[in-house]
Amino acid sequence: MPAIKRAWNFIRDMLGFRINSQYVKNYLNDANIKSSIYMSFIVIILEIWMIFRNANKYISNYWNSYTDKFDLIYTYTGLYALFIICSAAVLIFAISYLNKKNNKGLFITNLIFSGICILYPFLLFKEHLGFANQKAVVSSVTTLIVYFSMPLLGGSILWHSLYRNKTGNKHQILSMAVITCFAIVCLAFGIKVGYSDFANPTTNVEKLKMITCFLTMVIFVACLLIWKPYISILILVSIFIIFMNMLKGYNDRPFLEADEINYITFLISLTMIAISIYQQRVTEAKKDEKLLHDAIFDRLVDINNEKYLCDTVNEKLVSNPNFYNDKQFLFVNLSNFRIINNQKGFEEGDKLIIKFSELLKEIFNNDLVARQADDHFIVFTTINDCDNKINNLNDQFKKLINGLFINIKIGIYKPKDFESPYTAIDKARYACGLIKKNPEILFSEYDDKVDEKFKKKQYIVNHLDEAIEKGWIRAYYQPVVWSDNNELCGAEALARWIDPVYGFLSPADFIPVLEDNRLIHKLDEAIIEYVCSNMRRAIDEGRPVVPVSINFSRLDFELMDVVNILKSIIEKYNIDKKMIHVEITESALSENVSLMRDNLLTLKNDGYSIWLDDFGSGYSSLNVLKDFTFDVVKIDMTFLSNFETNEKTKDILDCIIQLANRLGMKTLTEGVETIEESSFLKDIGCGRLQGYLFGKPFELSIFEQKIKDKELVISNKIL
Repeated sequence: MPAIKRAWNFIRDMLGFRINSQYVKNYLNDANIKSSIYMSFIVIILEIWMIFRNANKYISNYWNSYTDKFDLIYTYTGLYALFIICSAAVLIFAISYLNKKNNKGLFITNLIFSGICILYPFLLFKEHLGFANQKAVVSSVTTLIVYFSMPLLGGSILWHSLYRNKTGNKHQILSMAVITCFAIVCLAFGIKVGYSDFANPTTNVEKLKMITCFLTMVIFVACLLIWKPYISILILVSIFIIFMNMLKGYNDRPFLEADEINYITFLISLTMIAISIYQQRVTEAKKDEKLLHDAIFDRLVDINNEKYLCDTVNEKLVSNPNFYNDKQFLFVNLSNFRIINNQKGFEEGDKLIIKFSELLKEIFNNDLVARQADDHFIVFTTINDCDNKINNLNDQFKKLINGLFINIKIGIYKPKDFESPYTAIDKARYACGLIKKNPEILFSEYDDKVDEKFKKKQYIVNHLDEAIEKGWIRAYYQPVVWSDNNELCGAEALARWIDPVYGFLSPADFIPVLEDNRLIHKLDEAIIEYVCSNMRRAIDEGRPVVPVSINFSRLDFELMDVVNILKSIIEKYNIDKKMIHVEITESALSENVSLMRDNLLTLKNDGYSIWLDDFGSGYSSLNVLKDFTFDVVKIDMTFLSNFETNEKTKDILDCIIQLANRLGMKTLTEGVETIEESSFLKDIGCGRLQGYLFGKPFELSIFEQKIKDKELVISNKIL
């Protein structure tokens, strides 16, 4: 049974019984239109040549002796001229049809040639329709077919031209009518001329072999009408059966068996060629359809991508300047989506993304919906009833996630006239980001206050390189001391941006922006350069230096080669590797674990001290300690936020420090602000302390001056 089914599917596909998509249908129709360009051009050249040939061979010989000069010209040139007009009309039509824009010049030309096609056959309708013998019948019938097909051809071109000029759209049925009429004209012409082989005496050698004209026109028809193979087979077989029966019924010249074999062989060959062309075109169409689908649709979910949405909006804006009047952009984010990836795996995460996209399409069914990336979606919708749709989306999503702590966050932005959709989406995204960490807020609108923040964000992104080059970005140094004597044993380099426009920018202003725009590696590389260059200057001047810890994010390891960049800067300034400590946050180790593990192991083997920053702030602290090896664990300052009121804080801190000691790791607690906190941490064995009790982050010059003035005493034991 499977073999029979495969055989049936093969036959069905070969004969074209499988239903094609609309894209494939359009592709096949456009391919036929392209074929008509080549065919009509060839016909024009051939018929012009025939007119000149007849003018030279016949008209010049009989001009003086022929009474009716017009009848003489018509006899030898009329049908050829008609054929040229028909072909020229099809050529102009095909060129205009394939033209993406509705060209005014082509529109007028189409009107002119369609009018000629309609009128010309009536002006030349002089041939008498005699039915005294079969020759006269064939000649008259084929001439009538040509004369009636020409007005139909002209009418189809005229109708299509007016339709497209009014609507801007193409009409596939009318285009099929045009090339079908052209094919009928070609076929009738071929039958009329080809039949003369049998309708003329065999002694008139000059009139023989015109059957090739019929065969040529059949080839034209087969190449023009590449539709379904079963239609091509039906058309070609019908043509040959009718023509051969006509020849067999004419007795002036016998219809030889060899002729019949040759015609049947020609029919089979031509049919197979038509089927082959069809199959090749369908294959190409499906490839193009897939490429087009991939270009405008998201690869995971069955909705469009951001580019398609923006291109569509831009097209609407061009034709309608008021298109934005009642519209707005929504940026939809699934906050905490990583929970499902971590708990149930990426496959389940993808399933949820697919279900959510279907839900989004269902609720915003008349709007443009697209997926930007990951768990980020875009909706271009009307303002009216938008709040109800958002609330409905949130209610349906809560049922979908079945208790998982994943929230919908939506940023809303109403674009200004002719504003780029990409800019509008970015603003909606920014408004969404402002409520990302607030579980109680569902959506946020982009207003004037948000606009100021957005402009600052854009300024940061656009001026980062300039800020690095001109020294607006620099490192501030926060002291790190030994817990037993409060002597300085190091410092943490913290990025600060002193801007000529916005003044002092805190890390909260620019670090999240740079991370979101995947530019954070530029900042961190600049801080490494700043720290090492100043350390080299201090050493050259004979001043004391302390080890400096530098923060690295997960994106640094994705966006740049941290190992080699750090190595090159260290070698450039000839700094001892032990003087640079690499800090990596706990949250950075939760994704792409293999990449992080390999890089941190390489750095440790190269002689750098590796520190775990913000320990205790994430969800997987113990796994991090199990999977990675660190020299120092920095305990997050949140543990000290309720130090005096919550007894559990002291017990947890004690346990963490004891655990780190057992694992062979040193400890440092940040955020120390009181003597009580300092004394407790010293008593439970925390080796290093950092916080405002010992100094806030200082500019380099102030930090060095405090060392010089002995306000910060450098310990003899700094490692």
